[in-house]
Amino acid sequence: MDVVDVFEHRGEFFTVLQETTRSQTAVMTIAPGADAGPEERHEADQIIYVVEGEAAVRVGEKEHRARAGSLVTIAAGTRHHVRNTGRTPLFFVTVYAPPEY
Repeated sequence: MDVVDVFEHRGEFFTVLQETTRSQTAVMTIAPGADAGPEERHEADQIIYVVEGEAAVRVGEKEHRARAGSLVTIAAGTRHHVRNTGRTPLFFVTVYAPPEY
């Protein structure tokens, strides 16, 4: 597997960067005031690491504030939603285990 510079993918809405049989890594960029789409659930555990920007991340019934350096773990089957609450693009790395997309 190659080493990937995530910053080369800044600005892309959703791009899968790497995948194995047990995990998948992607990046996502969300414009100010926008969200990642409707609330969702995954069959996989999901880990979000915020690289740049600010977000409101709802996990189940609880909403959390996240900013650059924040790490959020979402257990498989848990309803969740990500929204950019900042004035700059929200850029994050997300890992699914097992692969989701």
